[in-house]
Amino acid sequence: MKKNTSLYFAVGLVVILAVVILVFGMFFLNDKDPREVFNTYYLRFSQVSTLVLDDPVKVNGVKLGKVENIELSGHRVTVTIRLRTDVKIPKDSEVRVQNIGIMGERQIGMILGDSSLYFNPGDTIVGLFDAGIAEAIGLAGEVFDSTKVLIQSVKGVLNSTIAAPEFQDQFKLILTRAEELENRLIVIVNQTDPQLKKSLKSLNDATIKVNTLLDSVAEPVNTLFVNSNGLIKNADQLISELNQVTNRLNTLTQKLQAKDNTAGLLLNDRVLYDDLVNTVNSADSLFRIILQDGLDINVDFF
Repeated sequence: MKKNTSLYFAVGLVVILAVVILVFGMFFLNDKDPREVFNTYYLRFSQVSTLVLDDPVKVNGVKLGKVENIELSGHRVTVTIRLRTDVKIPKDSEVRVQNIGIMGERQIGMILGDSSLYFNPGDTIVGLFDAGIAEAIGLAGEVFDSTKVLIQSVKGVLNSTIAAPEFQDQFKLILTRAEELENRLIVIVNQTDPQLKKSLKSLNDATIKVNTLLDSVAEPVNTLFVNSNGLIKNADQLISELNQVTNRLNTLTQKLQAKDNTAGLLLNDRVLYDDLVNTVNSADSLFRIILQDGLDINVDFF
């Protein structure tokens, strides 16, 4: 009976030790400390790429949590993380899905801010996504596909143009005509170059002569301008004097037209004018008789 009791006790002890070892082994393999307490937060991203469950959550580079769940929520991805309770997340913190390996490994990286306001456990935090090797490889594949299509298009264009016999014949014809045109241009340049140089020399000589002529006539022209200024002054004086003469003639004309003077009466009275003319004619006839017959004077004394 005592043998059986000892055997049962030993078997029970072994079973208990096995269970303890199993439990601690599971915590060890899952990197879990049974003494630690965690809070749950929800992170929203536009995409998470190769992020998977149990990927680390690092706060300022220190691993303080893990990814618990990843699910699609509408047009965004919600990532559930568990974070140690001693970690407080300020509301101005930066949360990103970061690339940490050349094979596309990911983690949640947090850079704590300085705000005095903090997120509460269970809150949803909007995060950012950093492109990594996987996105670069995917983009490279798209680039390669686009390049392949572009090369095929270029190849088709070349085959329909440069590689076509018709194009080659036309291109050779164009080259031949271009060579002929070049030869003609060389001949023209050789023929016209001496004449052009001679014309330029003549133009230069003419310019020198014109400059010399301008220098020689500069002083006379300046003198002419000076004299012209004096002439303009004299002309102004002459015009002033002519204006005075005109005014005088106007005054004289007005007086001749008036009837309060002898000249005016003579010009305006026709009868007086006729009598004066008859008198002048009679005096003229008398003078002619005297000149012809002499003057016969009879003196009577009484």
